[in-house]
Amino acid sequence: MSKKIRVGVIYGGPSAERAISLITGKAICENLDKKKYDVIPLEMSKDKKFFLDNNYYKQLNAPGHKSTGKKIAALVPVKSNDLGKDKIDVVFLALHGTYGEDGKIQSILESLGVKYTGSGVLASALAMNKVFSSQIYFANGLPFPEFINFKKSGWKNDKAKILAEVKNKIGYPCVLKPVDQGSAVGVSIVKTEPELAKAILKTIKKFPWLMVQKFIKGREATCGVLEQSGSPFPLPPTEIIANAGEFYDYKSKYSKGGSTHICPANFEEHINEQIQTLAVQAHIALGCAGMSRTDIMVGDDGKLYVLETNTIPGMTPTSLFPEAAGKAGINFMKMLDVIIKAAI
Repeated sequence: MSKKIRVGVIYGGPSAERAISLITGKAICENLDKKKYDVIPLEMSKDKKFFLDNNYYKQLNAPGHKSTGKKIAALVPVKSNDLGKDKIDVVFLALHGTYGEDGKIQSILESLGVKYTGSGVLASALAMNKVFSSQIYFANGLPFPEFINFKKSGWKNDKAKILAEVKNKIGYPCVLKPVDQGSAVGVSIVKTEPELAKAILKTIKKFPWLMVQKFIKGREATCGVLEQSGSPFPLPPTEIIANAGEFYDYKSKYSKGGSTHICPANFEEHINEQIQTLAVQAHIALGCAGMSRTDIMVGDDGKLYVLETNTIPGMTPTSLFPEAAGKAGINFMKMLDVIIKAAI
């Protein structure tokens, strides 16, 4: 019998998306093929320390393990050196948001010589930053909504100039969002200048770099990309209908019944093909690897606009990426295999 591949699944972390990361990590741990993999659950704390969830490790790798839906925490501190290639063959990254998708954890693993799933340091950092990724889209001829961006100091020094720029260049309604957050954290749609000023004052306290983007009236879509043998291929696109909010916000994403996913999307065939083409183009332009998921607006004017690319898509029970993979005939376990093979 061949030796099992030691897969360290890292989840948790310090970001605003920690709660979702914990669910994603557990879903990955439960669905990895235990005949092929020795699954090592590694939780990153809010203060960026690593812990082995020892009891969960024993449960996961016990013969005939079936999920109880619960895990008894027995967190054993792990030094970063213990994540080295002599202890772990590959890391499956399930960290969402800051520290997980922005290149930081990737740079740590690079320094340890450990293989890991998904995109590298540069692609992760570019995709996580909506200003930089939009510049990459622009350089590669991909359509995206017009925007302005500013930092806390800029807002403090010249509010009037920023509001005038929004009025003249972006218009209302518009979308306010942090430049470097995911899961629609801190995002709001505003309809008037006083409403925008109030939203900025509230949001900039927590997120010091913001962007105001043109509001695109239309339908929301997303499309995942997987890689096999270094070649990216698109999954079926998904239309997203938000039920819990005005748009596909945090509540719509993660609450039960918060959104309706139509996959494959019921746009006209040429629109679905365009969505898939843009997702692959965005993946390649940013230098992504292994997997990505790109969010796209299908405007009422018939035009498509790339919003952002996620390098570590959610793997929760309500997540879009595994759902689309399933529609392509790739079940959760097989999808995880494909992602790990791309990494190693």
